[in-house]
Amino acid sequence: MRIGVQLPDGLKRRAIEICEKLGSFMLSGETCFGACDIDLALLEDVDVLYHYAHTKLLDFEKVVYVPFYVDYEVEKVAEKLEEIKERNIALISTAQYCHKLPELKEVLEKRGFSVELKKGSSRVEMPGQVLGCNYSSLRDARADAIVFVGDGIFHARGALLYTGKKVYSINPLSFELQEIHVKDFLRERYFLISKCVGLKNLGILVSTKKGQKRLKLAEKIREKAIEHGLKAIIVYIGEITPEKLENLPFEFYVNTACPRISYDDYKRFRMPIITPQEFDVLIGERKDLLVDEIVDS
Repeated sequence: MRIGVQLPDGLKRRAIEICEKLGSFMLSGETCFGACDIDLALLEDVDVLYHYAHTKLLDFEKVVYVPFYVDYEVEKVAEKLEEIKERNIALISTAQYCHKLPELKEVLEKRGFSVELKKGSSRVEMPGQVLGCNYSSLRDARADAIVFVGDGIFHARGALLYTGKKVYSINPLSFELQEIHVKDFLRERYFLISKCVGLKNLGILVSTKKGQKRLKLAEKIREKAIEHGLKAIIVYIGEITPEKLENLPFEFYVNTACPRISYDDYKRFRMPIITPQEFDVLIGERKDLLVDEIVDS
């Protein structure tokens, strides 16, 4: 039996150990940004593909999603959260840390907090779980503040954009606590939108990755673009890189694939790459980037 293994960058250094345990000699060397990012080429050549560190998102007969949970001390996280003034909060996290949110909720409630912990749409498996493109666990949140448990600020920043509420991020390993601010981030986004004013040749990026493909959204964007006098073409693309886009004749792009490309990687590209919501700002159909609808993509 041919066994394939796909790992996110954070686990690739353990590839030999993991492959040996599974009896596999076939490892994906491609980047892996989430459950939406299955290596379809490797999948064709194996009998089963073990996809690590993400919860199930897509229905592939030969794909086995293998969770990777990071252990952390709930009591210490709760103790650190005593520093925030809000006592009515909602908890969110990513797949690696979500498994302890129910326990954290219980501990915080004993400390006098009121805690919301809700499961989102069918794209997420666990209560409080969020994806870079899905914050449905925060839909209709009544909390005064959101607490993201995890590393980095990408998901915490997304929660702020989606809810418009105060958001804190706590790293459950280092116990570093910070309030998330998006003023500078939004300034950069509005500046990027302004660079698209007057440009006419638009490329609308559609990912060939099954979990990121949003063709219907791209078609709607193209219709709007044509109505506003733009020349717009839908571009099918796998890995979105500066080199690939440099070879195309477009002056700017709207990205319908992973939001990370627009929000985290945009400085790598010579041409502006904006989100569908930012395109609506550009054409005057939207005034504000806050309370963003980056959910259920």
